[in-house]
Amino acid sequence: MFDRRLGAALVAAALAAGGEAGASGYALREQSAVGQGTSFAGATARADDPSFMFFNPAAVGWLQGYQAAVVGSYIRPESTVDSGFANRTAILGGSPITGQLGGDAGLNAFVPAVYTSAQLSPEWAVGLSVTSPFGLVTKYDNDFIGRYHALTSTLRTINVAPTISYRPVPWLSFGASLQVQHAYARISQAVDFGAAGALAGLGPFGFAPGRFDGRGTVRGDDIAVGWTVGAVWEPADGTRVGLSFRSALFHKLEGDASFQGAPGPLAASPNFRNTDAKAKLTTPEMLSLGFAQRVGERWTLLGDLSWTNWSRFRELRVDFESGRAPSVSEQNWRDTWSLALGVEYLVADGLRVRTGVAYDQSPARDAYRTPRIPDSDRYWLSAGASYQVLRNVELTAAYTHIFADDAKVRLRDRGPGTTEFLRGNLDLNYSASVDIFAVQARLMF
Repeated sequence: MFDRRLGAALVAAALAAGGEAGASGYALREQSAVGQGTSFAGATARADDPSFMFFNPAAVGWLQGYQAAVVGSYIRPESTVDSGFANRTAILGGSPITGQLGGDAGLNAFVPAVYTSAQLSPEWAVGLSVTSPFGLVTKYDNDFIGRYHALTSTLRTINVAPTISYRPVPWLSFGASLQVQHAYARISQAVDFGAAGALAGLGPFGFAPGRFDGRGTVRGDDIAVGWTVGAVWEPADGTRVGLSFRSALFHKLEGDASFQGAPGPLAASPNFRNTDAKAKLTTPEMLSLGFAQRVGERWTLLGDLSWTNWSRFRELRVDFESGRAPSVSEQNWRDTWSLALGVEYLVADGLRVRTGVAYDQSPARDAYRTPRIPDSDRYWLSAGASYQVLRNVELTAAYTHIFADDAKVRLRDRGPGTTEFLRGNLDLNYSASVDIFAVQARLMF
């Protein structure tokens, strides 16, 4: 009974806490402080901590008795526009879009995760996790020169995953999870009502590009269902290999679109009327292969290789009930690979230290990168430690610094009938980095 109450309390805590932050693309790896200490090297294969069920459901089959883990990750990103320029399309005179560089677009976030597991028999085990596997927040000042492309972009997910594992022989386990995911998205950008009015022939009434700025906001949410399967194989004592596959989830976000600041002559137009809105969001498939190799009595070598099907993200498209033309931003992302290598050292009974590095490829192509997700290739450097303070309590802490390549945004307004019309040409140069602090408590019964 104690274990059931604890599991329910952990689920409630995760749902109440909420949090989001950007990683490569909009996926969040920050689900385990133990894994973070090695930049998640070996996360698919280790199977020695409840938090690894996020990366491979077969990990549950190797956990003894009843266990639970609570993880909290504080993410502090910096994404700054170092230089930039914006101007309107030639049909609007090509005038500069005045404003500032937007400040630091990255917002700090807290990402919680909770896990419980129970060994039902030597062959069967079950688990439950509540995580936030995808998330994003970028926010610019209202006078940002790229405001017609983006002001605020928010994505939050809560994922509940009941898990089952079967271990038919001592050296092999299989696992499967049902992924039930709620997604909420909100995006906003400035609207150049002055330019829209000038094109509508309202120039004699004071309408001119940049004269009347307003804001358009779209929000929506949805629940989608997917799955994850995996296996952990121990071909020899001290050697483990893990393989897992996470399915895509197909969200159909439904919500509303609202426009603020439309001048009187435009406020009644179907193009700027508040209306219901819909958008599709697909979270990508992920395939991961990991290994953990013990060397001697104290050292363990770790590695992970992952592929993510980011090429599903071709465009950000919003359809409006009012009949207004869809809002479309081309993304044309590419599939990506990430590689992590790490090592763990047993200092003494109950005390383990670890470190790791990783390369995380960005899905964003230079020709299509937008201010909403100014992503670039990333390089991880991590360290962490776990200490068993009591017979059934282990505490873990980890720190990661992520170095990001400089990113460029090069968007062009190609005039009427194109997706960028009225947003203007935009050239931005970004620099970015991320600091992550994670703590975890593991309980064993």
